[in-house]
Amino acid sequence: MRKFLLDTNVLLDFFEASRPEHRTAVDLMTALFGRGAEICVAATSLKDIYYLLTRHANEAAARRCVNTLIRTTTVLAVDALICQDAAADAEPDFEDGIILACAARADVDAIVTRDQAAFAQATKTTPAALLARFVCDSGEDK
Repeated sequence: MRKFLLDTNVLLDFFEASRPEHRTAVDLMTALFGRGAEICVAATSLKDIYYLLTRHANEAAARRCVNTLIRTTTVLAVDALICQDAAADAEPDFEDGIILACAARADVDAIVTRDQAAFAQATKTTPAALLARFVCDSGEDK
């Protein structure tokens, strides 16, 4: 089984139909679940998603999205040690440092993100690249 940590931007793409990468995120989530992959999210991503979705939708919809993630993914704890690692890391963005520290602690295969500048020292992939790899691995034509 493969294990992936989804960055907040990918999760927002999944839940927000108006975002340009929505279809790719939906297809990726379908592929990950279909292949039995372990999908991880940082606990801090849940609060970010809740906050942003309440601004674009409403509180009830935001809460449903967060509850969906709690039920269907592995939520990675963000504790003092994760925060210390994030603060000490060379990652220029503290929030990205938290994702990176969570990925290291959980020993994920890759961080899935659209942020090209983030996670330079980690194994990362974009949603489109991971989805293309799944299509190639299964011998399907897209």
